[in-house]
Amino acid sequence: MDEQIREQIALARFKVISPVLAEPGRKQNEYLRKQAEREHLMPHYGTKRYAVSTFKGWLRKYGKEGFDGLKPRGRSDRGRPRRLSDENLAVIEVRCKAFPELTIKLLYEQLLAEGQLGDPPIGYNNLVRIVRQHDWLPGRRRTDVRKRFETGAVNELWVCDFMHGPMVRTDRRRAKAILCAVIDDHSRMIVGHAFAASETVAALTVVLKEAFGLPKRLYVDNGPSFSADLVAKACARAGISLIHSKPYDSPSRGKVERFFRTVRDRFLAVVETESTLNELNDAFTVWLREDYHHKNHRGIEGRPIDRYHASACRVPIRRMSRSELDEIFLVRHERIVNN
Repeated sequence: MDEQIREQIALARFKVISPVLAEPGRKQNEYLRKQAEREHLMPHYGTKRYAVSTFKGWLRKYGKEGFDGLKPRGRSDRGRPRRLSDENLAVIEVRCKAFPELTIKLLYEQLLAEGQLGDPPIGYNNLVRIVRQHDWLPGRRRTDVRKRFETGAVNELWVCDFMHGPMVRTDRRRAKAILCAVIDDHSRMIVGHAFAASETVAALTVVLKEAFGLPKRLYVDNGPSFSADLVAKACARAGISLIHSKPYDSPSRGKVERFFRTVRDRFLAVVETESTLNELNDAFTVWLREDYHHKNHRGIEGRPIDRYHASACRVPIRRMSRSELDEIFLVRHERIVNN
C-alpha cells in the first residue's frame, strides 16, 4: 500500500470522527453508535460497516499521534506464515470436540505449550476467529449485570456457595461431588474449599473450620445449609456478621459464581473422570496453588496470592485456635433419659 493510499484512508477516517473530537464521551458514544449502523466508503477497502470499538480506536490513535495515527500500518508479521496446517486444524477440532467445556483462552494456552499453533505460532485472536468460524465450541454469553463492588481489605467479606461437580467414586457407590468454596472479596483468594458427597451443614462446617482466619462478614444464599441454626450460632460466637442474599439472586454472589465458572473451564474440563473424592480434592488443591492463585485476575489486575499478602501485611488477621473452632461448631443435642 503506497503512501498516497494511506493518506486517503486516514483522511476518510478523520471525516468520520471529526464531528465529535471535542465532545464529551457520552456524545461521542451516541454519535459512534449511529455511525456503526451505516456503511462507509473507504479507499482501498471499499464499502463496509465498522464497529463502535473501531471508531474509538481511531479516536485514540488520533489523540496520541495526530493525523499520522489514522494511517493504516503494515502488518508486523508480514512475510511470516499466518495460516495453520491441516494437521494443526485437525488437532484443534479434535480437542474442542473432546472437551466442549474448554474456554478458548485455556485452549490457546494448551495448544501453545504443545506447539500446535504453527511456527511461529498464531495469535490468540486468530484462534478465536478460527474456532468461531467453524463453530467448534459452543458460545456462551453473560446475562447478569451488576455494578462493580469491592471491599478495601482482606477478610472484610467472604462469599460462600456450593457448586455441583462431577461424579466420583466413594466407598460404596458413585456420587456427585459438590464443591463448597469460600472466596475473599478483596483478593479473590479461595480461603476455604472442599469437595464433598453432599450439600450439608457438615460439609460447610468442615470448610469454615479449615479457612484462613475469620471474616467480618460472611455472605451466603438462603439454602438449608446456610440457614441452619448451627451456622448462625457459630457466627454469633465468632463475631461474624452473617448476611443472606435475596432469594434467587445469584448475581449478587457474582465473584464466587465467576470462580465456579473458572473451575468448570480450567479445572473440571481437564480433570480425570471417575476419580475418588480424595483424589479430586488433592487435584483441586494443587490446581489452586499452581494455577488459580498465581494467574493474573482481570478483576484485580494482578494475582490473588499477591493481593492477599499485600493486604494481610496492613490489617490484623483474626484467628481462632482449633479447640475454639471445635467448640463453636459443636453440635449440641438435649435428650431426656428415663431410668
